[in-house]
Amino acid sequence: MVALVAFVALSSPRAEATPVASDFNGDGSADLGIAVPLEDLGRVTNAGAVQVLYGSAAGFDGTNQFLTKNTPGVPGVPHAGDQLGLAGGIGDFNGDGFADLAIGVPGETVGGAPNAGEVVVFYGSAGGLFAPKQVVTVFTESSIGLDPSKAGDRFGAALGTGDYNGDKYDDLAVGTPGKDLGKGAPNAGAVTVLRGSYRGLISKGARRLTENDLAHSDGAEGGDRFGAAFAPYESNFNNDSFDDLAVGIPGEDVGGASDAGAVAVLYGSAAGPDPTSNQFWDQRPTDKPEPGDRFGASVAAGDFNGDGVDDMAVGAPGESLDGASAAGAVSVLRGKGGLGLTGSGAQFISQNSPGVANVAEPGDQFGLDLATGDLNGDGIDDLAIGTPGEGIAQVPKAGAVNVLYGSPEGPSGSGDQLWSQNSPGIRDVVEAGDRFGYSLAIGDFNGDGVDDLSVSVPLEDIGAIKDAGADNVIFGTAKIGLAANGNQFLNQNSPGILDKAEPSDCWACDEYP
Repeated sequence: MVALVAFVALSSPRAEATPVASDFNGDGSADLGIAVPLEDLGRVTNAGAVQVLYGSAAGFDGTNQFLTKNTPGVPGVPHAGDQLGLAGGIGDFNGDGFADLAIGVPGETVGGAPNAGEVVVFYGSAGGLFAPKQVVTVFTESSIGLDPSKAGDRFGAALGTGDYNGDKYDDLAVGTPGKDLGKGAPNAGAVTVLRGSYRGLISKGARRLTENDLAHSDGAEGGDRFGAAFAPYESNFNNDSFDDLAVGIPGEDVGGASDAGAVAVLYGSAAGPDPTSNQFWDQRPTDKPEPGDRFGASVAAGDFNGDGVDDMAVGAPGESLDGASAAGAVSVLRGKGGLGLTGSGAQFISQNSPGVANVAEPGDQFGLDLATGDLNGDGIDDLAIGTPGEGIAQVPKAGAVNVLYGSPEGPSGSGDQLWSQNSPGIRDVVEAGDRFGYSLAIGDFNGDGVDDLSVSVPLEDIGAIKDAGADNVIFGTAKIGLAANGNQFLNQNSPGILDKAEPSDCWACDEYP
């Protein structure tokens, strides 16, 4: 909750180009990036990798790529602890109609500074990512020129995308949650915004933002971790011509409550995300901020009530409910055209909410990850909520996902589905510590016009291979929603998948979209 400094092939500027979903090869089916941040490459431990699965009418049919620092043409070499793939961001950065993939490498050593971090960008084409003559670009804090790369910054630990300046090219927000801001503010965090262009992402015009730059905030403080999470993929909370940037700050102290958490929302403008008129949200529209809630650990956007304006869902996986510590909760704030997000009509959702399946229990971590999309084809976005600590049939931490379907009132407990590896028809079985639901991704992977749900199982054992990791894909159907029919269970030992399952790979530790 997520991976050729050379000539970039130029194309003519496309003023009318529109960003696409996660379709790297333009075949009409969404594709999926699977993070393997603890992948060992030879004797290089935890170097990391990204498995790219290409969608088709049959779902994921085995067509895939395996991207690492050993991929020919990618600059640099793998190092122990790089954790390539820990975060990913998808957008059309060069306006050519193909989705591009930015991969975070937060453990990268830069100029002798360990864990300084970098971002590697692969561009889409008819041949997919990294086809012949496609170019890979690399960014570090030092190469961008706004701030030097420093030990422990972890640049690239979180990524978000959107057209923040309205120029028809997606931009990239890069979280640096380990950034120190003076002696009194270690791990305060920062965000760097890179602009898209017909050449792809560029350093020119990049902006660096911290809580000290925001008009509405209590300023940067030690341990805030500003930039630890983003609402990804084209969030627009006021229905104007600019995408907006929502930044999770899970370590924010609120009214003396340590790590209660907050979210800063910077509205888009011709100059990009605007810090002069931002909103600063904590849990108070829906609940009382409490120590360890970690509100803002996950953030997502979707039009959950069908009014044509995006709303914001925020996870607080550390929320305690009726004595159940870290049971978790999700708050939903409504967007309004011309106004932006408002606390009016805000929802507080937990497994104790009416109609929501199951009950809140200690350690469930409901809301650790969130994903949005239209899973039943009714034109209203739905909300998938990861609950990776959920016990299933007395099996601890097997994990589950609650799916709340959108309605005119927002995400509704009516018709809520609880999915796990114990659900009828779902492939594989529940096992202790699998953590099903740790990471989520939604996209139309089979190109039938209805979104589907990919659920990570990062600590799944594959045969005798401990914690190798796996992924369950559940397909959406019109009017009905998610259904078990035809679901897929994928891992690195699945037919056609490159590489092989190994202990503690953490395959699907994150996934994108």
